[in-house]
Amino acid sequence: MVPDFLWQYALVFLAAATPWLEIMVVIPVAVGFGLAPLPVTVVSFMGNALPVFGIVALFRGWERRRGPIKRRWSPRAQRVWDRYGLPGVAFAGPLITGIHLAAVMALAMGADRRLTAVWMTLSLAVWSLVTLVATVVGFESMGWLFDRLQEQP
Repeated sequence: MVPDFLWQYALVFLAAATPWLEIMVVIPVAVGFGLAPLPVTVVSFMGNALPVFGIVALFRGWERRRGPIKRRWSPRAQRVWDRYGLPGVAFAGPLITGIHLAAVMALAMGADRRLTAVWMTLSLAVWSLVTLVATVVGFESMGWLFDRLQEQP
């Protein structure tokens, strides 16, 4: 029989791997359910990064078989790409479109596969750490606040 905590972390991994369920949602929810913050962050990072690596590895083959992805992006997405390039798309992706779509967009715009993998991974690492710190500080602050409210008569 598999221990419950392995199922819980497997669910964290799968949730993080799901498009549009970014680490900024998965980490606070999992920690809120009582899982340890650091393992949740590592598992979420891996769950979010693995599909990105798959997208990067398989994208050119997809285009060869199916034809190029329509390169008509919203004016906002095009502006981000024109102004900030791959680093901007990588760091804005988790906030705006999700990292998976950001990877597809970067590759469709002609970004190098290796650089796309590097920038997306770096972005996920930074956002994972930011989310970890914000989550821990947020829950600690809420605990402090609730303790203070209970002390008052």
